[in-house]
Amino acid sequence: MINGRSLVMVSLMALTAFVSLSGCFKNLPVKNEVYFNDFEGGSDRNLSVYDHYGKVDTLKIVEFNNNKVFGFFNNNRFDLLVENLPEHNAIKIEFDLLIHDKWDGDYLLPGSSVPDAWQMQLEGRPIYITTFSNGTYGQSYPYNHVTGYTPNPARANAWNPNLPGVCALKSQPNGSSLYKIEYTTAHTASTVSLACNDALQPYLSYCLKSWSVDNLRVTAINYK
Repeated sequence: MINGRSLVMVSLMALTAFVSLSGCFKNLPVKNEVYFNDFEGGSDRNLSVYDHYGKVDTLKIVEFNNNKVFGFFNNNRFDLLVENLPEHNAIKIEFDLLIHDKWDGDYLLPGSSVPDAWQMQLEGRPIYITTFSNGTYGQSYPYNHVTGYTPNPARANAWNPNLPGVCALKSQPNGSSLYKIEYTTAHTASTVSLACNDALQPYLSYCLKSWSVDNLRVTAINYK
């Protein structure tokens, strides 16, 4: 596995280079929203979901807190592919990440070598490999996971830590946490691919812990 600290440094270097580059342009950037989905219409366009056995055909749009979200996931991966992008030199990814029920952060269950990890990739390159916690154990987010190092308390940097749970913590007002995920980087290709997946323990414990996504947005930015 790629070292988490190395990933943080790579991400920071990419962002620094992008900021330095964007500072060379005098005009205001042209922003084109090339994809948005709040899932209220029940559409999963451009999205694919996979489990251990392959592609999942079931529509993964569910109700949560009086809204529709894309989920619930446990040991799943979703892919987003957006094609025919307009001219641009940067791309911005934004979405709400909802962490449901009994995530244990960096804690290792007896017999397990994997924490409650979540990963985000852009064009196949890891951006986040991190952990989340809704309980007493610490978490890595907003940093990448480093084995043996837990830098943050549960729910660190959560935009809303007091949402209801889905199943195991359904009766508790702080059973889910909402995180605002944003990432901007240099990009010029005509397509962009995003992938998010997890390694939750125990495997396929949907009632115990899961995650979902809402308000998924991709913006192509052209600095001139």
